[in-house]
Amino acid sequence: MSASTRPPSRRLAAALAAGALAVSALGACSGGSSGDSAAGGAAAVSPGSAGAVDSTAVPAPDKAADAATSANGTRRAAGTDTTSVAAAVAQRKLARRADVALEVKDVPKAASALRGIATGAGGLVVAEEVSSSPDPAHDTRGAAWGTLTISVPTAKLDATLDEVARVGTVLSRQSSTDDVTAQYVDTSARVETMRASVERVRALMGKADKLADVVNLEAELSRRQADLEALEQQLAALDDQVSLSPVTVRLSTPGAETAPAEDPTGFVAGLTAGWDAFTRSVQLVLTLLGALLPFGVAAAVVVLPLLAWWRRRRAGVTPVAAPTPPAAPSA
Repeated sequence: MSASTRPPSRRLAAALAAGALAVSALGACSGGSSGDSAAGGAAAVSPGSAGAVDSTAVPAPDKAADAATSANGTRRAAGTDTTSVAAAVAQRKLARRADVALEVKDVPKAASALRGIATGAGGLVVAEEVSSSPDPAHDTRGAAWGTLTISVPTAKLDATLDEVARVGTVLSRQSSTDDVTAQYVDTSARVETMRASVERVRALMGKADKLADVVNLEAELSRRQADLEALEQQLAALDDQVSLSPVTVRLSTPGAETAPAEDPTGFVAGLTAGWDAFTRSVQLVLTLLGALLPFGVAAAVVVLPLLAWWRRRRAGVTPVAAPTPPAAPSA
C-alpha cells in the first residue's frame, strides 16, 4: 500500500517544484521589463530573489521629476522677478528727453512732417526755427537748416523717435532719462504739510476775537498760501517733466562739395600771408586814428582859441623905453 502511494507523491513534488521555477522566471521577466521602462535599462534582478529590482534604478524618475519641478519653479520665479521689476519701474518718476539730427532733402517739408508726427502722438511743437537760406552759424557747409523741438507723451517717446527717423537720414540720436522720484515725493509731502498748515491757520482765524490776532493770522496765512502755491507749481512742473518728453530735431541738407584746401607753403602762400598781415596792420592804424580823431578835434576847439588869445595879449604889451642921458654942453 505504501509502495503504491510513493510514486504519486514524488510526481506531485516534482510538479510543485516546476511550478515554483515558472513563477520565479515570470517574476524575473516582469521585474526586468519594469526596470527598463522606468530607468532606461538600468534595472537588475538579484540571483537570490525573484523580481527584486536594483535600488540604483528607482531614483531616476524621481530625479527627473525634481529637475522638472525646479525648472518650472525657476521660470515662475523669473517671471515674478520680471513683473516686480516692471512694476517698480512703472512707479518711478522718470523725465526723458531726446535729441535727433537728420539730413533731409527739403527742410520745410521735413518740418511739416515733424509737426504732423507731434500732433499724431498727442503732443505739440514747443519751438521751431527753419530757414531755407544757408547760414554758416548753423551749418558749416552752407546748406539749409532747421531746428524743431516737439513735446510728446513719455509713453509714446520711443514710437515717436522711430517715426522721426523715417523723415530723413539719421546722423545722430541721443536720449537721456532723469529719475526725479525723490524730488517728486519730497515736494508732494511738503505740499500736503503746507496744506494742513494753511487749514490750521484758517481754523485759528475763525476762533480769534481780537483785531491784533486777526491781523497777525492773516499775514501768516498769506505767507503760507504763497509758499503752498510755489510748491504746487513745482509739483506741476515735475508732473509735466514726467508726463511729457521733449524731442529736439536738428535738420540739415547735403551741402555742396568744397574744394580741398591748398598747402599753405611756398612763395605765393608767403606773399599772401604777408599781404594779409600788412592790410591788417593798416586797418589797425586807421582804426586807431579814427578812434583818436574826435578827441583831437575837441582839443583843437579848446586849445586853438586859447593860443590865439595868448599871442594877442603878448603883442599888445609894448616894452618901456630906457631914459636917454642928457646931451653934453658944447664948448
